[in-house]
Amino acid sequence: MASSESQAPEPQAASNRPPDLERSERAGLRDGDPDVLARFYDLYFDQVYGYVRRMVREEHLAEDLTQDIFLHLQGALKSYDPERELRPWVFTIATNKVRDHWRSRRHASSQREISAEDDAAMAVDPTRGPSGDLEGQELKDVVARAVADLPEIMQTTLTLRYYEGLSFAEIGVIVERNEVAVRKRYSRAMEELRERLRPFLEQDQVGSFGEGEAP
Repeated sequence: MASSESQAPEPQAASNRPPDLERSERAGLRDGDPDVLARFYDLYFDQVYGYVRRMVREEHLAEDLTQDIFLHLQGALKSYDPERELRPWVFTIATNKVRDHWRSRRHASSQREISAEDDAAMAVDPTRGPSGDLEGQELKDVVARAVADLPEIMQTTLTLRYYEGLSFAEIGVIVERNEVAVRKRYSRAMEELRERLRPFLEQDQVGSFGEGEAP
């Protein structure tokens, strides 16, 4: 059985993120500087896709939404204020696109399809012994389903913080809440996630989930 250290997904620490664009470069974004635009896409495309993929849990849909997000960003860059922090601005647009999808009739249809797959992923083979034997992709599927079942604002806060490594202040800008409220919502989301994972992980693994999270 894998150790609890390997079982619990590690957050992406802010210190491990690639350096963001400097203010002088951000001005180049607004002015359409091709070199700065290329650097912007190199920095953000994979980050945004990874975020969207976790939020919607379907590869082709995540690809479509990511393309839509960057089309929106391309048009919005013309009025972008370089004094504004770039990362919260990008993820605000991405989050709004995901919310629009969740509210669409398409989401209701896709969720029915994903639900059937998730039900299979959540069905742990009782002959395998302790639920702490979950490893690899099976564990990832269980965690992904548990995160997806959280209330919308908790799912957004947890994903931005735990997986994308954004600060509480940055998340506050995105969800339009103060930093204290975001911290409380994140704590509640982590506690609820631990409860949802308890039937599938050993006690020590559940307790360690979320420890050492990104600053």
